[in-house]
Amino acid sequence: MRARARRVALPWALDAPTILLLIALAVGGAYVVLFVVQLPRDITQLGWNSSVGSGFVMSETLVKTGTGGFTLMGSTGQWVPLWFGLLSAELPLHRELWGVAPTLLFVATALTVSWSVLQVGNRRAAILAALIGLVASPLALSFLMAPFSHNVVYPCTALLGAYLIWLARGEGRRRLTALAVPPILGVVIGTCLASDVLLASTAVIPLALTAILAGVRRDRRSRIVALSSVCTVAVAIPVAKVTSTTMGSLGYTTLPTPLKIASLSELPARAKLLFEGLQSLFNGSLDTAEQPGRLHAPLGIASDVVMCAALLALLALGILTTVRFVVSGLRKRATQTPAQLSRDLHIVFWVASAATACGAFWIAGEGPTTTHYSYYETVVFSVAAVVPLLLATVPLARWLIPVGASVLFVAAIVGLDGDYLNLSAPLARAGPKVVRIAEQNHVQAGYSNWADASGLTWGTHSKVTIRPVIECGTPGTELCPGFQAYVPSWYAPRQRHTFLLVEANGVDLARVPEGLGKPLAVYAFESMRMYIYPYDIASRFGPFSE
Repeated sequence: MRARARRVALPWALDAPTILLLIALAVGGAYVVLFVVQLPRDITQLGWNSSVGSGFVMSETLVKTGTGGFTLMGSTGQWVPLWFGLLSAELPLHRELWGVAPTLLFVATALTVSWSVLQVGNRRAAILAALIGLVASPLALSFLMAPFSHNVVYPCTALLGAYLIWLARGEGRRRLTALAVPPILGVVIGTCLASDVLLASTAVIPLALTAILAGVRRDRRSRIVALSSVCTVAVAIPVAKVTSTTMGSLGYTTLPTPLKIASLSELPARAKLLFEGLQSLFNGSLDTAEQPGRLHAPLGIASDVVMCAALLALLALGILTTVRFVVSGLRKRATQTPAQLSRDLHIVFWVASAATACGAFWIAGEGPTTTHYSYYETVVFSVAAVVPLLLATVPLARWLIPVGASVLFVAAIVGLDGDYLNLSAPLARAGPKVVRIAEQNHVQAGYSNWADASGLTWGTHSKVTIRPVIECGTPGTELCPGFQAYVPSWYAPRQRHTFLLVEANGVDLARVPEGLGKPLAVYAFESMRMYIYPYDIASRFGPFSE
């Protein structure tokens, strides 16, 4: 007898929406492969950026020579990245570890969001959520891959989203675990909150709002979720205060937080700025690239359409879920399964996160002229956490979401194919010339503007050590230590020759002060001039702006 052919059971029926989804996943997978292949190059390029290099250089200095009195950070403490740097600075491969660590945190954030979606949705939604989080625009990668750039905010926001699901599914859990986790997590979140206050708008306030909505419900499980969440927030706030106070007592200081409450007349300009920033995060800025290709403009416009649709879907589902969640909870015999409760909490939290992050930037950002995309990058993770859930509930979404995801993924690949992270290309080109001139003149230490100094130091592997300075208005002096991210020991005068590196279009340092005297030699290259002096010019700097 002939054996009957066995049919291979496919996990997904290959209908048209499924084929569209598979196409989206294939494009997203191609992006991930390309991203991994280019990762070493991208990490190297980012290192030339002083916003990146300053954190690395500071950690090395603090471990090797100490502070010299105090350490001035930026407008946020970034204590967690600093501690990581201090703990790992003496490891043999610490440069490589520091370079890849922010990217690993970024990947962990996307995977945490995907895990949450898997708990409240299905595998299709979870895989798509992971890719939406991972397939970032070139502009987003410039800070998602960078240290000291809100590194703790994104993973902690995703962690609190997962925490709500864990709370909602707590039936049968040991009492000790249920009682211990909320305060322990509060300590973790409080430490991260002290490190970066942005976490308040992306996660802590949304968690508190979600807890309040759960608390007004009558069922026992919702109130346990509310009580546990409030406990976490209540522990986090004093821990944040203690952490900041302790770091301050150890000599670590920060600049004032650059927040400015908007007047009514500023709100339209800020709304426009916010929209333009969201466009960039969703690849809508491709058509404004310096050298746009044929696909840039149409892909940029298509990405704008997808972004608007995704944000509207996020908002609509958030409002409907919140209203249903509150109204159903007020009924006397209201009941929800753990799965239903966790899904509602998940949606409410992530929509609240997007709303508060955008609202904080709109109302209390740094003014109507500065777009800090990193402040509301969590909106992308909110979309990843919520929109894929519609695949299982809205028939039309099974067609639209894969198509929209494919557009975003293709646009990201087009952006990834360019020199998207080479933000400091002129600096990288100038680096070997600076090193060569320094070696010819037997000088290794120098000073330059903040945008160049630490990037050149890190990018050249400290073959030259260049410290940031700015023009200051102190009577009798014309140069002062850089305005942020510096250590006083960098400016202790020594018996040595030094140099001053001046950019033709430098913002913090555009000219050579007359009080430094006549240089031994002057070299011009790229857009820079390098002045060699027979003494340490730090001896003529003004006071620190502690």
